[in-house]
Amino acid sequence: MSTPNFPSKQDHQNNLEKFDINQTRALFTIILSILLDVFGYTMVLPLLPSIALELGAPDFMIGVLISSNALAAFFFIPIWGKLSDKYGRKPILLVSQAGTGISFLILALSNSIEIILIARIIDGVFGGQIPVIRACIADITTPQERATHMGKIMVGYTLGMTLGPLVGGFLGTISWRFPPYLASSLTIILMILTITIITESMPKERRIEIKAQLLSGQTNPGKNASIWNKEVIIRMVQMFIFSLISFIFTSSAALVVFERYNAGPSTTGLVMAVAGLAVMIYGGFLIKPIIKKVGEKRLLFTTLILFIIVFLFYPFLYELWMVFVFILPYSFSVAFTRPLITTNMTKAVRLDQQGTLSGWSTNFQSVSQIIAPLIAYSFLQMGGISIGLIFLDSYHLIGFTNVLLATLLLILGYLDIKYHPKLYSFEKLRRKREAMKKRKLKEKNKNISK
Repeated sequence: MSTPNFPSKQDHQNNLEKFDINQTRALFTIILSILLDVFGYTMVLPLLPSIALELGAPDFMIGVLISSNALAAFFFIPIWGKLSDKYGRKPILLVSQAGTGISFLILALSNSIEIILIARIIDGVFGGQIPVIRACIADITTPQERATHMGKIMVGYTLGMTLGPLVGGFLGTISWRFPPYLASSLTIILMILTITIITESMPKERRIEIKAQLLSGQTNPGKNASIWNKEVIIRMVQMFIFSLISFIFTSSAALVVFERYNAGPSTTGLVMAVAGLAVMIYGGFLIKPIIKKVGEKRLLFTTLILFIIVFLFYPFLYELWMVFVFILPYSFSVAFTRPLITTNMTKAVRLDQQGTLSGWSTNFQSVSQIIAPLIAYSFLQMGGISIGLIFLDSYHLIGFTNVLLATLLLILGYLDIKYHPKLYSFEKLRRKREAMKKRKLKEKNKNISK
């Protein structure tokens, strides 16, 4: 049972084989690529507060350092996404990796806040890897299996998140320059892997065929030439709010651990490593059986409600051990919400627009990365505010701000489904296919018993 927008697994596999694209190999290399990329990034990120403080910068400047990367990415990431649609994914990955390696090297050699700021901006300019990788996933998967595979890339993402802070925290206790030196070296390895192993998911022949199908009206009928339809817009806003919630928490984690619990970079690395391990287990091993059991729609609403609950408790994490307990349900929401929203966005545009869409999606996340650290570090620098007889400290402000944002995200998720009822129509198709398989298996067993 196959439709133009929801091809069967076999039909899709046959189409990939025409262009010598092996889905299993492509997924493996994508996971490996994202692992090394995130590993390098997360080695350095937890050290930025201590580096800035060592150089005499105020708390707010730490937020500026983090936001500057996202501000640069805001202008350049959509360009990389569009270029990957036009010239293929692999060349853009290589350019992005080279720029990232140079930025880490500049950071390692820096001796002032200004040079660190330049390094962060260069990293943002060449930050095209994540949107291109997401476009690769869309290239090689069908809509009905895409959320599962988007979850699988979380294995590479979270393994990098797990190992990066641990290694960065350990090396940072010796010298903060060691992690960026190592991260710069890893980009060379990553470029070699990209050249020799990674499969081009959008070769020239495939791009030509997609254009031909588009002209003949065979590819994703009903989709507009522009990606900016109502479905994309509401899901972009959802991604922006989700990222804002996530970055308000993660960007402030290092300073919160330092100021609230009097712990250093190694403890921050351990907290982030536990979060990464939890996301890896949830996204890498549990997403497929959970989606099969409850469906994408129910899972999305569960994670959004859980976001509200966990941040209601955030202000009251008085002891360090409470943070590790908090991390488990928080990581559950993160592991499932991002791939589910990302998958919903990919269903709203054509196959030849996935790179552009992914670029703009990452762009919206970059805006949240600009705003989130400024919000979080402003709260931390303020120390709190008084409303009448009630005093809200920095941790109340962070927690309750995220509760309000999570509530808004839940409302938008409801409105998206209400006004776009066909969003999860493939789940009915999947249930029909599974029912047909069960009937055939039952009939086969009956024939054998006879």
